[in-house]
Amino acid sequence: MQKWIATGISGSGRIEFLEEIKKYGEEQNKNIIVHDVGRLIKRECERLNIDIKDDKILDVDINLLRALRASAIKDVRLEIEKNKEADLHLIGIHATFRWKGRLIPGISYVDILEIKPDGFINIVNDIKEIIETNNENPKWSKQDLPDTNETQDWMIEEEFVTQVLSEVTQKPIYIVSRKHHIHNIYDLFFTDKKKVYLSYPITAVQEDNPEMLEKIQTEYLEKLEDMFVVFNPLSIKDMELIGNEGEEEDIPKTLQELTLDAEEKIKTRTIERDYNFIDQSDYVVVFYLTDKLSPGVLGEIYYAHRTQKSVFIVYKHKISPFLEDATTHITDDIDDLFNYLEKIKNK
Repeated sequence: MQKWIATGISGSGRIEFLEEIKKYGEEQNKNIIVHDVGRLIKRECERLNIDIKDDKILDVDINLLRALRASAIKDVRLEIEKNKEADLHLIGIHATFRWKGRLIPGISYVDILEIKPDGFINIVNDIKEIIETNNENPKWSKQDLPDTNETQDWMIEEEFVTQVLSEVTQKPIYIVSRKHHIHNIYDLFFTDKKKVYLSYPITAVQEDNPEMLEKIQTEYLEKLEDMFVVFNPLSIKDMELIGNEGEEEDIPKTLQELTLDAEEKIKTRTIERDYNFIDQSDYVVVFYLTDKLSPGVLGEIYYAHRTQKSVFIVYKHKISPFLEDATTHITDDIDDLFNYLEKIKNK
C-alpha cells in the first residue's frame, strides 16, 4: 500500500487530477482511493452543525480551522487503516491558502506524521486556467480573487512548503503538470520506469517547422512514455501569455494587461519549473532539430550536466566539443536515439 500527498493551489485541478488517476487505475485493476481533505473538512462542519459558507470558511478563528483540519486528517488516517488492501491512497490537500492578503497554512508537520506518506506530488497548471477556474468559483469575490502576481506567488509558496515537508520527512517529491498524461503519471506509482525530461527548441521549431513540433508532442513523446515517465515542458503554456496580452479573446481580463513584474515572474517560474523537472528526472532527452540557436535548450543541457544527469541528444549539425563534453550520447538519427534509449532504459 502506497500513500502520497498531493498539494496544489485552488484552481490547479488537483482533485480532478487525482480522480482521473483513480479512474485509470481501476481500468488496470488497481484499487486507488482519493481522500479530499477539503471535502472532509466540510463534512466535519456539517457533523458538528457548524454553519460556515464556502466563501467564509477561511475567515473563521485559526484554532477552529486547525481543529477541523486535524479531524479531517484523522478521518483520512482511519480510512487508510480500514482500507489497507488498497494499492494507492492519494490525499489531496492544500499546503497553503492565500486569503485576503493573508497566508494560511493548509497542512502541518503533525498532519504529515499522522499520514506517514511515501511521497509528495505538487500539481501545477497554466496561470490562465487557474484564474479562469477561480473566477468561476463562488467562494472568491471579485476583490478577493488573487491576480496574476498573487496567483504565481501562491504557486511558489505551495511548491516551497511541499518541498520543505518532503525534505524533513526524507520522502520524494515530484512537480507534476495538470496536463501530464494520466497513463504516464500512473507509471510513477506502479512501475520502476526511469524519469526523463524532454527538451527541444520550442519557439524555433514552432516557427520553422510546426509539423515537427507536433511530431515531438505526439509520436516521439508516445515512444518515450512507453519507456519512461516523461516530464514535458510544454505541458505548461504560461509563456504564451507574454506579448499576447489582449490579443486573444479567450484570455481572461485579469491577464490582458500583465504587469512587467508578472511577466518577469512568468519567465523566472518557467525556467525554475523546467529545472525542477530536470532535478526530478534521471535523464534528459533532447530533440535539437533546427539549425537555430536555442539558449533555452542549451541552458537545460548545461544545467543537467552540472547536476550530473545523463543527456541524450539528436543533433544534425556540426558538433561543438563543448556540446560533446556536456552530453552522454549524440546522434544525428532519431531511430538510433530510440534504439539507444531502449537499451539503457532499465540501467
